[in-house]
Amino acid sequence: MKYQLLILFVLCASTYGKAQDDEEKQRIVEQRIEFIGENLEDSDVDFTTYFDDLFFFFDTPLNLNTASFEEFQRLHLLSDVQIQSIINYRTSFGDLLSIYELGAIEELDPQIIEMITPFVQVEKVEKDDFKWKNAIKYGKHEIITRYERVIQEKEGYIEKPDSVLAENPNRQYLGSPDKFYVRYRNRYKDRLSFGVTMEKDAGEEFFRGSQEQGFDYYSAHLYATKVWKFKEVALGDYQVNFGQGLTMWSSFALGKSADVMSGKRFGIGIRPYTSVNETQFLRGGAFSLGNDNWNFTGFASYKGIDANIIEPDTLNNFFDARFSSFQRSGFHRTPGELEDKNSLQEFVTGGELAYSNDKLRIGITGVYTQYDQELAPSSRAYQRYKFSGRELFTGGVNYRLYHKKMVFFGETAMSDNMKMGTINGVSWHADSRLDFMVIYRHFDKEFQSIYSAAFSESSDNTGETGLYFGAEARLTKWLSISAFYDQYNINYLSWLTDDDSEGRDFFLQANIKLNRRNKFYIRYRNDLSERNSKDDEFGIKGQVDLQKHQFRIHFDHDVNSQIRLKSRVEYINFRYGDQVSHGILLFQDIRYKFRSIPMSLYARYAMFDTDNYDARIYAYENDLLYVFSIPSYFYRGIRTYLMAKIELGSRVDMWFRYGMWSYGNVDNISSGLEEIDGSLKSDVKLQLKIRL
Repeated sequence: MKYQLLILFVLCASTYGKAQDDEEKQRIVEQRIEFIGENLEDSDVDFTTYFDDLFFFFDTPLNLNTASFEEFQRLHLLSDVQIQSIINYRTSFGDLLSIYELGAIEELDPQIIEMITPFVQVEKVEKDDFKWKNAIKYGKHEIITRYERVIQEKEGYIEKPDSVLAENPNRQYLGSPDKFYVRYRNRYKDRLSFGVTMEKDAGEEFFRGSQEQGFDYYSAHLYATKVWKFKEVALGDYQVNFGQGLTMWSSFALGKSADVMSGKRFGIGIRPYTSVNETQFLRGGAFSLGNDNWNFTGFASYKGIDANIIEPDTLNNFFDARFSSFQRSGFHRTPGELEDKNSLQEFVTGGELAYSNDKLRIGITGVYTQYDQELAPSSRAYQRYKFSGRELFTGGVNYRLYHKKMVFFGETAMSDNMKMGTINGVSWHADSRLDFMVIYRHFDKEFQSIYSAAFSESSDNTGETGLYFGAEARLTKWLSISAFYDQYNINYLSWLTDDDSEGRDFFLQANIKLNRRNKFYIRYRNDLSERNSKDDEFGIKGQVDLQKHQFRIHFDHDVNSQIRLKSRVEYINFRYGDQVSHGILLFQDIRYKFRSIPMSLYARYAMFDTDNYDARIYAYENDLLYVFSIPSYFYRGIRTYLMAKIELGSRVDMWFRYGMWSYGNVDNISSGLEEIDGSLKSDVKLQLKIRL
């Protein structure tokens, strides 16, 4: 019977089409970045670690017959229910004979199958004949070098008189405006990975002065699986994620986005770190061991981190050095920034003991953090209950339970001040065309967890209660609708909000596929929150509504196999009390792939006009490999860029990118040391990727 089904699926294979080439794979990654990135309000966010596995599966597709639950999770493309349905199918019917057999799994619709097809394959289950000498000999070596520079001169690079620098040495950058990046990595399947990453930011010194060792940032890792009694071993730099992120989550975590079902976290334990974010990682060692049902993960980290140091004040009986806050920019361009560099020593250790079977996974976690100096945050009222002191312990319990087509998940944690936080939810795969998700969260205003990144409105999982509803309906082959609604209360003071506050967030998107070459989507989002009024009456600032309406129409058109067009119109209406501002963005993207030469061109021409910074609009841009650009468009002007990707044989790829901002209503761009005198800002980027 199984072979008859297979013949039927092969005959119907045209439903899913041929496996996409690299451009199609890249499109899926771009879509994921755009989904999750445009709400981060960060033009230089780094998704390298988040998408590292997906890039890896470009070249080494995941074997559907051997992949574990955790390996499927690393695709970031499937829900828990869909992953479990694949595993259940293997258990019931044996190994898959073809990728088209996925069509027999009720929980997988054609769109999902089409999306994961480039990253998976079907191979026979063979005996593991791994040998270390083969891992070293046949591993895939990859070297990436990158250069970036803003062409116009910024204030920080203008040479200042000695008298000015004597009074304030932070008035000038110490280094050049060049930015350099080098990464080497060797990876053999998913068994062994080692490498080193180096970066010099613009303005930092290079092989001189404070940086005689060369780059400002160095990172190295060694990661292996199935080593003696250990499932995983990591040395050097790595990341650890548990449960729903309430107790321990050291990497990037998704918030609310166009991927409305992404509110649930996928805590996959230990992963090697290969990025350049100088704060979101651990440095030391980690391991996991266990059997089919039990697993223990342990880790320890000791590293220097940047902090704002408060010098001893003997007049006020403060004899020891303290720090007021963490410094997370990673920049070391001025004497002041260099003083903050590695000025604080952090020790973190902890682990998770987990039990799992076919239906249930439950984990007990604990994390202890210690600093060599005391954290003494400012006396501002909204920081009253924030963590202070030298050490903190947070423990928690997380779970995941499958019942038919439903997944129940959550985590409850307690900090050593006996205050708690909890997040719980359920996702329901009603049928192959309909999914629902509900998430409830409540974090006490005094709950403390330094490495916490659970789903929430706030960034630190404190003082918040909320309820989130998400739904995704694939109504027809050509039409799908996604939506979410989030209602929340902030139970204590927050930045620029001197009282309890509440808010709501609504999102609706309709995706229409006209045919194989043409599709578009329409999006509406409404975000309502509260903030202090700009008016001050009797020394008290009352609260007013902060409301944002966003409308977007986006169109994708594949003219042919060479030309792809993307067009967008987006409008924003922003209200701060009774003050109203507007913004609009229009852009046209084109991708042209040459037939006679191995080169692709990417270009954008955009026009934007916003009343102020509040009405800014974010938009994803094509950029170099492992560079994720989501800039904000504000004021009035034109944005253009041109990027070329050239394949120099089978082992070398090269990228060149030129971008320009031209503003029509400003005489200066940015401020402080980043200020440019004029209305034009342009930059160049060059990258080389070598595979050995």
